[in-house]
Amino acid sequence: MSGSRDVGPVDVPVLVVGAGPVGLSTGMFLAHWGVRPLVVDKRPDAMAAVPRASTSLRTLELFRSVGLEPALEREGWEGGLPMRTVFKESGLGATLHRGSLPPRHAALVENCSPVPPRRVLTHDQVQRIAYEELCRLGGEVRFGVRLVGLTVDDDLVRARLVDVATGDEREVTARYLIGADGANSEIRGRLGITMPDRTPIGHLNTAFYRADLGPVQRDWGTHVCFVRNDAVYATLMSKNGRDQWASHILDHPGKPQDGPCELSEDATLALLRAAIGDATIPIELQAVNAWEAVIGMASAFRRGRAFLAGDAAHVQSSAGGLGMNTGIQDGHNLAWKLAAVLRGRCVPTLLDSYETERRAAVRASLTVSRNLLQGYQSLDGDPNALYEKLAVDYLRGMMFYGYPSYGAGDDGPWPDPLDDVVHIGHRFPHRWVNSPSGRRISTLDLIGSRWTLFTAGGELPRWRAAAAASLGTTGHAVHELDAPRVAELAIGDDAVLVRPDGFVAWRGTTEESLRAALRGWR
Repeated sequence: MSGSRDVGPVDVPVLVVGAGPVGLSTGMFLAHWGVRPLVVDKRPDAMAAVPRASTSLRTLELFRSVGLEPALEREGWEGGLPMRTVFKESGLGATLHRGSLPPRHAALVENCSPVPPRRVLTHDQVQRIAYEELCRLGGEVRFGVRLVGLTVDDDLVRARLVDVATGDEREVTARYLIGADGANSEIRGRLGITMPDRTPIGHLNTAFYRADLGPVQRDWGTHVCFVRNDAVYATLMSKNGRDQWASHILDHPGKPQDGPCELSEDATLALLRAAIGDATIPIELQAVNAWEAVIGMASAFRRGRAFLAGDAAHVQSSAGGLGMNTGIQDGHNLAWKLAAVLRGRCVPTLLDSYETERRAAVRASLTVSRNLLQGYQSLDGDPNALYEKLAVDYLRGMMFYGYPSYGAGDDGPWPDPLDDVVHIGHRFPHRWVNSPSGRRISTLDLIGSRWTLFTAGGELPRWRAAAAASLGTTGHAVHELDAPRVAELAIGDDAVLVRPDGFVAWRGTTEESLRAALRGWR
């Protein structure tokens, strides 16, 4: 095992630029694995945004894996199942269609995770939880601080930071830098990284507002409603299960087709009232923006000791709700690897896998985002044919993507998500099991956020010794699964090694093959 060459003291091990949900989550994951980062954001009010993006099951799993289940229970609220929608003449009007994933795919979503499938948190709640946990673990967050100079050397990152209120400057040295500063990333530009395939796929307006619509979500059976009438084609999406809403205004009479269209407050309110279906309900408009939905990936996710995550690395439409979540999963993938390298537990070449793995996951996420938005734009009837067509894309983009570090090409072949058993390069499946104390827990709880070896067939002492020899002093666990779970997971006679991020790194029957699987990383 070896880490970075000692080049003297540094101010921080990792500098994270951007304190949105991706940057703060990445910083929190780093701190969880023992690395205290500095997170900076040029916005003094980066935490004061209206609720926008919402969480996916996989993102909630990741927060749960680092001990944040109590915060998720406290902050979360109940929405509809993922991809469950209702199509109406207006929010309070007649129902035209109800849409959902096909039954087998919907059943998988309901049972594939220990997280309640209807639980929802919005991006501001994610920020707050991550911020509080990051600070509790000793990380530092500074708002109103802008990066104005950057040098990435072979051994160090040197960043010049300025306080936007006082003009005071400070130079910070770090072992690594993560740019999580959004779609118009300054870090990406400073690194000379482009986004050559950036493709516009639509122009929308999004309004954020408060309104009391009564028990509509109970009537809808979900928190996502599409409205189409003579005045507007729009969404009504709850952001707290009560009175906080966001609406994508997809089309309306007079909308120009060649670019974003700014809407006045009066025009926005008129369209929202037409979407709701009751002009007497008070609406507190908080913000409205015109934006261009685009799809694209950066030409690189890394330059030496500097990495990109979230919208800095890839952009997509809001269709499918995976954009923020894909970025948080970038940070989770990168954080455990940086921590392992910085703490001398893995060799620096481990970091080469970040871009390879995340490009495959991002490609899956962008596929569903592109196809869903284009499907919604042309939809004029029952949505279930669209959901049938895109069900596998959605499941793969949301949770069942694979990492090509384990033999498959960037585009697979990947197993069918409905085949929810152990596959190398994929997330270890959730199953309920009994803990040694007799309490029912998830297989994901047995993993937590550490290297974990699962065994079957009464060979626990043998594999405990093998794990100790292969993983050394790295925090790890070894668990024996009972015969029914072994059969459910299609493990057979194999032992299965799971990485700290929950992905299967190896399966086999010999200690030598286990050592060989880890040889390039440790």
